[in-house]
Amino acid sequence: MTTSTEPRFLPPVDLAAERAEVGPALQEAVLRVLESGAYVLGPEVERFERDFAAYQRARHGVAVGSGTDALILALKALGVGPGDGVVTSPFTFFASAGSIAWLGARPQLADVEYDTALLDVEAARDACTPETRCLLPVHLYGQLVDLHAFRRLADDRGAGLLEDAAQAHGAERDGLRSGELGDAAAFSFYPTKNLGAAGEGGAVLCNSDEVNASLRRLRDHGSSQKYVHTEVGTNSRLQAMQAAVLNVKLPHLEGWNERRRANAARYDAAFAGSTVVRPLAVAPGSKPVYHQYTVRVLGDGLRDEVQRRLTERKIGAALHYPSPVHLQAAAADWGYAAGAFPNAERLANEVLCLPVHPFLAPEDVDRVAATLLELAG
Repeated sequence: MTTSTEPRFLPPVDLAAERAEVGPALQEAVLRVLESGAYVLGPEVERFERDFAAYQRARHGVAVGSGTDALILALKALGVGPGDGVVTSPFTFFASAGSIAWLGARPQLADVEYDTALLDVEAARDACTPETRCLLPVHLYGQLVDLHAFRRLADDRGAGLLEDAAQAHGAERDGLRSGELGDAAAFSFYPTKNLGAAGEGGAVLCNSDEVNASLRRLRDHGSSQKYVHTEVGTNSRLQAMQAAVLNVKLPHLEGWNERRRANAARYDAAFAGSTVVRPLAVAPGSKPVYHQYTVRVLGDGLRDEVQRRLTERKIGAALHYPSPVHLQAAAADWGYAAGAFPNAERLANEVLCLPVHPFLAPEDVDRVAATLLELAG
């Protein structure tokens, strides 16, 4: 009798392994909500808002329907409206800039640092105009931008500071977590995030009582009292089922992030001598949570060929992001052309995200690293 030696597929995210680790607690939480009859907001949501804000060291947490809603409502709560400018990154998921445009404001894009892929604070300074109402740096791949520098820039310009923290649950830099220094921080709990729900979900953290009150009105049709509407809001109330799932997972987050860091350190060691596979840099004072472990594959067209061949070897490497924001069709009327942001455009052709989730064994990481180095030459 022969046994198969076919290697197992290593996915970018392993939700089945995550579900197995938290065990019956998820089922118990969902059943508890079903039996309670409190399906929208309610005690589960209130508990999550309180506990997640405390984890991120913020005063207030306001749970909303998605990460995109978190960005839109936070921008509106900070006073951004039609005609205003908001400075953000061209190298991120489209929602960062799209949320600005959705409000009728203007995305004012600025290039990123090539080594980290994070928004360059000096480029952001140059992108500011008298119309700039807010800065929206993105904590990309689980690493925070220099929050002290962006806070100084926002204060210098008399602008708000909204952190796009969709990929940064638990990340630190210079002793800060997202939500401590900005005027607001927007999080996503899409299932693939470090802290993911069983569907859509988001939250805004802030330290201002006024911003907190505004967010709570805006997520509920501009109402703080039933049938009394003081402004035009929307319906973006987190479902209790999603909050219950998040309440089960939140106590595991710190341990899961540590396992991601261990996997990243193993990759770092494997790629240390390569001139073709170059991991993105970790800034001094930074403690990333590695939502993605991202390398640059250097060589014209090599990244795409390597990704294809990794798939053949049953390794799920992903592209985040293969086209910068300013080159998307939806951004055509924002006034940017190819060549406007050379670092973002170069990264879009080079970055490759490797499996780094906390349910990989050390030998899985070694297999990914060895295979990538072999294929990249």
